[in-house]
Amino acid sequence: MILKGNEAKERLLEGINQTADIVRLTIGAKGRNVMLLDQMRMINHVTKDGVSVANKIHFEDNILEAGSQLLKNAADKTVQEVGDGTSTTSILTQTMCNKFKNEIDLGKDVHSLINDLKDDLSAVNDFIVSKSNKIEKLSQIEDIALVSSNSDVEISGMIRDIHRDIGFDGIIDVRENDSTETRYDIVRGLTIENTGYSTHLFVNDQDKNRVELSDAKVIVLNGKLSELSEALMNLINQNSSENTDAKPLVLMVHNIEESILKQILASLSRGFIKNVVVVETNLIYQNRADRFKDASVFLNAEYIDTNNKIGNPGYCEKVIIEKDSVTFINGAGNISEHLKMLKESKELTSDLKHRIFSLESKAAVLWVGGKFQNEIRERYDRVEDAVLAVKTAINSGFCAGGASTFLFARKELNLKTEIMKEALYSCYEQIMLNANKKADYYIREIEDKGYGYGFNVVTGKVENLLEKGIVDSTKVLEVSLENAVKTSGIFSLIEAVVE
Repeated sequence: MILKGNEAKERLLEGINQTADIVRLTIGAKGRNVMLLDQMRMINHVTKDGVSVANKIHFEDNILEAGSQLLKNAADKTVQEVGDGTSTTSILTQTMCNKFKNEIDLGKDVHSLINDLKDDLSAVNDFIVSKSNKIEKLSQIEDIALVSSNSDVEISGMIRDIHRDIGFDGIIDVRENDSTETRYDIVRGLTIENTGYSTHLFVNDQDKNRVELSDAKVIVLNGKLSELSEALMNLINQNSSENTDAKPLVLMVHNIEESILKQILASLSRGFIKNVVVVETNLIYQNRADRFKDASVFLNAEYIDTNNKIGNPGYCEKVIIEKDSVTFINGAGNISEHLKMLKESKELTSDLKHRIFSLESKAAVLWVGGKFQNEIRERYDRVEDAVLAVKTAINSGFCAGGASTFLFARKELNLKTEIMKEALYSCYEQIMLNANKKADYYIREIEDKGYGYGFNVVTGKVENLLEKGIVDSTKVLEVSLENAVKTSGIFSLIEAVVE
């Protein structure tokens, strides 16, 4: 079957609208619950986690499903990057796609609309950044976590307490607990920046776009792998698919020859070996050597700086490998003497201070419990959202929440497109709709009082949301808008669907 022009857009838009109309019910402090049915397991559970809701929606009609996937892909990209923003991205994308179609139906040139929308995006994101505040207090961390966990007071308080114990730069690893208890443990962690997986093909957690391995062996080689030596082959072959007891293997190297990387990937894809990951670094010269030495001590690994030579591996309880960072949790090494030596150096340079800080950093394991597996899974998703949103806010700052930052961008900027104007209003409108309030009724009062003010759906009043702790991560707002603009632009250019 082939659909063209307006008919193609209408069918895709039907899938977009049906998906977004459900996801948008969850936004805001008074967002509504959605019941998710699992007929296979005869399990039902109620949630207002936008990610869980979006992932559950599917259509038997392939074209509706394609429209739904357009929307969900935009939301997924936002979650992968900033850990939150499913509902926001869904509402923005839906509004933009519908408005694009209306504008095109009126005879406007689609390419001009896309260019003008990109200009609007740049202006709005500059506005958002200009209003951003830096996180300086634990209470601000709790505020971000409360919004991102869908008003889960226990979780937001626990994330605040964790950062009190491990600092703002500490690492939080979220895991499912076998019991009903939700708790956290403080552990040792070490993160090496500008160092990550060699290729996304190693990624084993697509939602987070990273590699997670437990109880792993780690080789530390400050050199190049340009050949598969006998020692390396023996080490890799220990991870044959038949060996059920094999520990995951991480090869942390300066760089690797492409042909060698392809051989390892081929063996993984064919099922000959499992749980082998290559990590490369962009660190240079002495900085690379220093950080690799720190890692070798933390892991109790042999440090090697000769090309193609393999030393004894170290160990850690867990390793988290992202595109540009690798984090080791509870390494097997004793860092006391190494730290003492670094602290006794004659000159404490900024690089040396950073090394000491990294080695002394703590991490936390946050165990999510519940009575039933589906309950644990749903809460786990919200906890992860909150942890990642807090991490993003620590790095990029926060703005006034309740979609009020979008409202003031709409008011104060000379935007080129009605597409952006409607999108910026849509999130506030849905938050108010979920609270059974008339959105237009409060607009004048909010705008007259100035930036920072918005409607607090809990108290039912226009208040200073920054003072009340109702805030959004700056990066979540930026990335949600960016992905909505990209996706709606793709939608607007679709002229045919072939099934």
